[in-house]
Amino acid sequence: MSKDHIIPQFILRGFAINPSSSKANQKVMVYYKDTQTIKKQKIVDVYSIQDFNSQTTERSLAEQYESNVAKLFQRIAFSATAKEGSVVFSNAEYRLLHRFFVIMWRRNSIHMEQALDLGKQLENMLKAVFGNQYQQMLKPEYKDYSFERMFKEKYDDLRHSFYEKVVSETSDDDPTVKKSFEMYSPSIIYNTSNIHFLLHNTYSTVVYAAPKNTSFISYNDNPFRILLPISNTLFFDLVLSEEKIDCTKNEYHIPIEVCSNPQIIKQYYIDSYKIPNARSYIVDETNKLFVQE
Repeated sequence: MSKDHIIPQFILRGFAINPSSSKANQKVMVYYKDTQTIKKQKIVDVYSIQDFNSQTTERSLAEQYESNVAKLFQRIAFSATAKEGSVVFSNAEYRLLHRFFVIMWRRNSIHMEQALDLGKQLENMLKAVFGNQYQQMLKPEYKDYSFERMFKEKYDDLRHSFYEKVVSETSDDDPTVKKSFEMYSPSIIYNTSNIHFLLHNTYSTVVYAAPKNTSFISYNDNPFRILLPISNTLFFDLVLSEEKIDCTKNEYHIPIEVCSNPQIIKQYYIDSYKIPNARSYIVDETNKLFVQE
């Protein structure tokens, strides 16, 4: 049995309230929206679920993504603090980042919750169409079973299968990865103001030019911006481009934009980042009031 982090520990460490402590003792401050409480928790424990992934998925995430992306995030942090105007990635490194960001979107629990909701909607539709005959259509072992009950009883197997599939099939040729690479112009925001960035439990936030009527995020959506935290002072900001991005270049120079204005940080990278279906936020003393409002 293992504790699997929904958000990798190398990202959480960028939000540590005691960054000089050993990795085993580093903590983050977590605001839980449902109870409106704040707790200080060790990074080794926060956002971790016992056996959330299959062993295959967890090994793939660790070996193919997390250790390699952590090095890229470290390079971003070094370039920002060294006051360099950009950070340079090879074609392979930049593609890795996009695959990682897509996997981070796919690996959170929202998709399992949406699968349950869609299943219940389908069940209700079939009941409405077939009436009393619906129960007769089911296998004997599932008569008088609700979809929700079946889903919850099979949840671990379904979750393992789902995440194993999406992780293994997220490649450079994946339509969502290609869309992210070709349609979004990147920049890195280096926050030198007196307030820090947030991190919520679903990780990324998509921002639409016009309000959506539903919180359901479709693979076919083309949001105006995609906000992806790197640390409490660094943000990856992908903005929908007017022109298609050339995906054949050998190198990509990602600009680093320094921002010391707390009002801009709050408006564009805190208020815009907050989402209704986030259940918790990593906060600190500089920003905890913004999620308690």
